[in-house]
Amino acid sequence: MKMKRSRLAIRSIFCMLWSGFFCLFVLAFPPQAEALYGGGMQAEVFPQQISSQKLAGIARQQLELELHKISETRRHVLTLTNAPRDMRLPAGKMRYEAEIPGQIRYGGVQPVHIRIYVDEKLYRRVICYYRVQVFEKVLVAGMNLGLEQAIAPNAVRVEEREVAGGQGRYLEKFEDIAGRVPVRYIQMGQPLEQNMLQNPVVIHSGAPVKLVINYKGIQVSAEGIAMQKGRVGGRIKVRNAHSSRVLQGKVIDASTVEIS
Repeated sequence: MKMKRSRLAIRSIFCMLWSGFFCLFVLAFPPQAEALYGGGMQAEVFPQQISSQKLAGIARQQLELELHKISETRRHVLTLTNAPRDMRLPAGKMRYEAEIPGQIRYGGVQPVHIRIYVDEKLYRRVICYYRVQVFEKVLVAGMNLGLEQAIAPNAVRVEEREVAGGQGRYLEKFEDIAGRVPVRYIQMGQPLEQNMLQNPVVIHSGAPVKLVINYKGIQVSAEGIAMQKGRVGGRIKVRNAHSSRVLQGKVIDASTVEIS
């Protein structure tokens, strides 16, 4: 009988202790704390909301603005690759700032940083990612072009291609290739770039040339011999045919070198 009473007493004490612990647990996590962790009161604590779609739109608008600033008028495509999730914010006046770090990278994934303020205090930073593609009508090799090979008008064609650089990298007009030759082998279908072409060789080593010197408005000329091959605008070594003195000058045309 005494044993049964003891067991009942122990059970009563254990129940009292457990009830007290549960009450403390409830007090430690009030409804406000529950809301912070996604409870039913979340909408009251964070009444404002900015959607993922809105954030993506802010980033896109900033990209369009930057493209306009650099006078980019070519056709372009912006493809969203990663956007932040929907976001809830506390009550207050909300505003945002968008920024693109560095220069826009054509052909790659471009991050756009967005800062969100509530009552002029920074609340959150997020990043949105877009792939930036720019297209341009450029000259493309219509056949394989060999080194130093003259380029005929029917050897190239105009196509719209995605570009990976800024303005001026690709050739657009047939006038840009007139009289120029490839620096290296160019495969059919490859867009022509500025650094792929050069002026042809017009003076060969050992060829006789006219040496000219301009001094205070007076031009003096002499006979010479080219010691190197040269292109218009390039510099080569020449030898004076009479004195055998070695000089250096700029190639003017196929028979003239200006000494400087």
